Amino acid sequence: MDLMIEGSALKTVNGDLELVSGTDEIKQHVIVALNTFYNDSLINPSRGIDYAHGLRYEEFLEFDIKKQLSGVNGILSVDDFSMEFDKTNLTLNITASLKTVYGRLDIQNTINRG
Repeated sequence: MDLMIEGSALKTVNGDLELVSGTDEIKQHVIVALNTFYNDSLINPSRGIDYAHGLRYEEFLEFDIKKQLSGVNGILSVDDFSMEFDKTNLTLNITASLKTVYGRLDIQNTINRG
């Protein structure tokens, strides 16, 4: 179990922190992993996705993202992965099917680094 995050804040219900578990917990951790940029973490600066380097080398970016997803606790494999960079809006659209300890989890996430 983990604390539920909604947007960028902890979610509360009647003043109590809400918890999340199962596939919802893994999905939340995936979103955090996809939005952790290389060198942004004070605790572990080598953690995160190197988007700046990856946008020049798409194969590197795909490898880096899959590596981050595989590192999320509860994910067994990353399947049916695709990504598309929108140069106009400076967004990266990621779609993947993840095999987790709870079953299949399909994700679709947009990262805006612009």
